[in-house]
Amino acid sequence: MRYFFLLLLLLSGCAQLPPLPPTPASQLDSWRLTGRIAILTGHDSWIAKIYWRQQGTAYQIRLNAPTGQGALLLNGNNNGVMMRTADHKTFEAPDPDALILKVLKLEIPLSHLQAWIRGFPDPNSAPESYTLNEAGQLQHLRQANWRIKYGSYIKVQGVYLPKKIVIENTRFKLKIAISHWDIKLLGQSL
Repeated sequence: MRYFFLLLLLLSGCAQLPPLPPTPASQLDSWRLTGRIAILTGHDSWIAKIYWRQQGTAYQIRLNAPTGQGALLLNGNNNGVMMRTADHKTFEAPDPDALILKVLKLEIPLSHLQAWIRGFPDPNSAPESYTLNEAGQLQHLRQANWRIKYGSYIKVQGVYLPKKIVIENTRFKLKIAISHWDIKLLGQSL
């Protein structure tokens, strides 16, 4: 009997999650958002305005800290990313996450965030777990050793997109409040 329960435990650990319902947000070809971002570590925190423009795989992300504390511009695509800082220094790398960690000493999962910010798991890695709200939208997601909590959604051109998101791991917390979305579904013009 003891072995039966052990076998059940092992099998339940191997069970796959049920598939998520399809979301129109995954069909966005181009989009822009504006909002605020708060980054909290064990010893530091900062707040900035975020401007994100995505066109296919190409993106531009601008962070502006209040009262002249600095700005940061990221331009990238599948081939690499370039970062320009407020003091006109330029850095390049093939991976945005590694570049941000190296230059800013911050753990921002930008490669996953392109999917998470639109309200669905990154298709490049399997989610560890998730829960949906009563409307069938992601409420909680665990993926790539990160916990993502969706606070609320906003309807934009018939598509529900996140308005508030908290992303955290054991050392880092990222809060995003989106004030405006501008979207383009496949086949539309922005």
